[in-house]
Amino acid sequence: MGQIADALRANLKAVAESDARALRELDHELKAVSVPAGESEAALLGRNDLKALLGRGSFKQQTVVTLKRLCKQHGIKGYSKFKKPELCKALEAQGVHAPPPPLESFSKKELVAMLKKVMGIS
Repeated sequence: MGQIADALRANLKAVAESDARALRELDHELKAVSVPAGESEAALLGRNDLKALLGRGSFKQQTVVTLKRLCKQHGIKGYSKFKKPELCKALEAQGVHAPPPPLESFSKKELVAMLKKVMGIS
């Protein structure tokens, strides 16, 4: 019985070592594909300006919660009782620029196109 257990332990150890080797090789290949030679990850992330990528937003695309947060940040008084159109007018009157549209407003096709642009895939 001891010989069988030893043989099983040796076999399991060999399998574990080969799995670890395969995982290291896979990790190395993924890193080589993810970051082209000479480019850092920070350079890849900074390649495209986020606002330019998402486009110009409008206050009408934002949620009421987001609009109220913007009012609070810009010191607009009495915003808590405002409805969405009033919040939009108050922010525009203060000269606040609308944030980019929320990601939820984009279609799947638009999101895929943005992702390809960020990754540099045509």
